[in-house]
Amino acid sequence: EKEYYVSFVDVATRHKVRELTTAKVGSLLKISGQVVRTHPVHPELVSGTFTCVDCQTVVSGVEQQFKYTQPTICRNPVCQNRTRFILDTNKSTFVDFQKVRIQETQAELPRGNIPRSVEVIVRAEAVEVAQAGDRCDFTGTLIVVPDVSQLATPGLRTESAAHHKGMEGFETEGVRGLKNLGVREMSYRLAFLACTVEQTNPRWGGKAASAEELTPEAMKQQLTPEQWDRIYAMSQDKNLYHNLIASLFPTIHGNDEIKRGILIMLFGGVPKTTEENTTLRGDINICIVGDPSTAKSQFLKQVSEFAPRAVYTSGKASSAAGLTAAVVRDEESHEFVIEAGALMLADNGVCCIDEFDKMEVRDQVAIHEAMEQQTISITKAGVKATLNARTSILAAANPIGGRYDRTKSLRQNIALSPPIMSRFDLFFILVDECNEVTDYAIARRIIDLHCNHEDSLEKKYSHEDIQRYIQFARMFKPKVSTEARDYLVEQYRQLRQRDAGGLSKSSWRITVRQLESMVRIAEGIARMHCSDQVLPKHVKEAYRLLNKSIIRVEQPDIHLYEEEDEENEAEGGENAEDAMEVDEPPVNGIAGDAHGDGD
Repeated sequence: EKEYYVSFVDVATRHKVRELTTAKVGSLLKISGQVVRTHPVHPELVSGTFTCVDCQTVVSGVEQQFKYTQPTICRNPVCQNRTRFILDTNKSTFVDFQKVRIQETQAELPRGNIPRSVEVIVRAEAVEVAQAGDRCDFTGTLIVVPDVSQLATPGLRTESAAHHKGMEGFETEGVRGLKNLGVREMSYRLAFLACTVEQTNPRWGGKAASAEELTPEAMKQQLTPEQWDRIYAMSQDKNLYHNLIASLFPTIHGNDEIKRGILIMLFGGVPKTTEENTTLRGDINICIVGDPSTAKSQFLKQVSEFAPRAVYTSGKASSAAGLTAAVVRDEESHEFVIEAGALMLADNGVCCIDEFDKMEVRDQVAIHEAMEQQTISITKAGVKATLNARTSILAAANPIGGRYDRTKSLRQNIALSPPIMSRFDLFFILVDECNEVTDYAIARRIIDLHCNHEDSLEKKYSHEDIQRYIQFARMFKPKVSTEARDYLVEQYRQLRQRDAGGLSKSSWRITVRQLESMVRIAEGIARMHCSDQVLPKHVKEAYRLLNKSIIRVEQPDIHLYEEEDEENEAEGGENAEDAMEVDEPPVNGIAGDAHGDGD
């Protein structure tokens, strides 16, 4: 016998969670939301077969309605049994049953309102489709179910226990409605019975990048010819690097290095697994440190709206459990389930953490494992689990005392511990300086935005184009070529020598992690150019970005000793040569300050 499950697709109108009212009960709807909690899959009794205890008559086909339902009376006319029945599990029908909790997304939230959530019930083939953090469309019908958690209120339990004391056959008897408990108020709540689950935000690289590794050719089959032509034209663009950052952040002026870093973070490096089954992360973590009013939060907001799986959170208002995962008790089954935190919701995406320096130290420690090993391990309340958190972290922090002190190194300017600092691949420093040209350009850009002169912004590609291009480029798994390998080793040796020689009072120690960062950034740049190999030119750009983030604000405003003065001049010369190698204006004019400082 075959069993058929009917499901509906392509329902035209999409409703929000907030619009679900009793007027819509029983009609076919499509709702959308973000999954915040998934429960384990349970078998659910759909139609039961019972055996009468007194005369052994079999009563089959008793339908169940969200609670255990027994036959009203035995079918044998002689036997008048109404209560004593035993369920025959072998002849009854069960179906997979899962509860999912969805919540309104931030984008569709009205002003000043708390996000609403609703329980979605999925059965049969729709179970295990939605994972925590996915944004999904559910097609089905709105139903009313008895609020079982109301039965657990203190006064009712004793009454129901006294009612059944000493009754025979109570072992398998179910609750026959609240009237039997001596309670007259019926408490109901809305639930959504879904027959189809569709993910609205495909992860970077198809629905589940881990389940089936898509190749660029396979993805080409899924695209329309126009979309493919657009991607091909973008990959042939000579100024792709510049055009992508100009289209991605049109409202922010300057800060090109940060835009480049964030763009490469979206492309990401290639995750690898060694023979001992150790995973080497491919995601790039970036920290932006800067004075107030230097568009730090603006970067984070734009990335969280652009990337498909992005979560935006603030450091001061987040606890360790809220960032990683919390173990909560389910109201109905009273078992412990894991509720996903910000890092789990951003799995395969980006987690933006604002005010990173204002986090409590014990909460920062919770991120250590997620940033390097990309997993979250939980052992509490009888739940032992290791969860994936393959996410890039984009953090923004303020310096100690609110403003960046140019006379101190990066380490003395931020309230972050060395273990956390070494886990960031790129550090960008924004200093609010007086510069007539920059100030004029920034003011013009802001005034244009206020006057709604959107057309003055240069945008070559739309956000959909860039999203599709990044999704396509992430299919590539570039390998490091031999020339690039030698170049990487040489550059790392130089950085390490400079660090050990004490020539630069460097921002932080150069460790092997910085070498891995260079590899990841080079892979991201190779991906951006849709290349199968990491070439020396990609490594050169990666080294330049890393160098920018290590030796950006080093020349102090005031020189204290003559020896220090000579060191700085020698180093400033190196820096200026670095800047000249690349045909780039120095960002915020800081690299060029080396000459002016000694006056």
